[in-house]
Amino acid sequence: MAERLTHANLQNNPSAVYLFVESGDGYKGKRLYLTKQKEEQDEGIVKSICLRCDYSHHDMKKDHKHSVVYFKVEKVLPLIGE
Repeated sequence: MAERLTHANLQNNPSAVYLFVESGDGYKGKRLYLTKQKEEQDEGIVKSICLRCDYSHHDMKKDHKHSVVYFKVEKVLPLIGE
């Protein structure tokens, strides 16, 4: 996670919601309700987790700080709709 608005918000409020949408017809997926557990800024850990990331991307430059943020899943709900 780059130091942007979401990261700043997590410093004040450890709760987050992640929307996971599956491909296909209709509403398939889950809403994950999360609570931040811990955060690490070790560059080696960030790089090892971002093996699939394009490290040449502007967000991954060394002048941008990045963190690995760990969450606890509090609740999982299905997506609803038609």
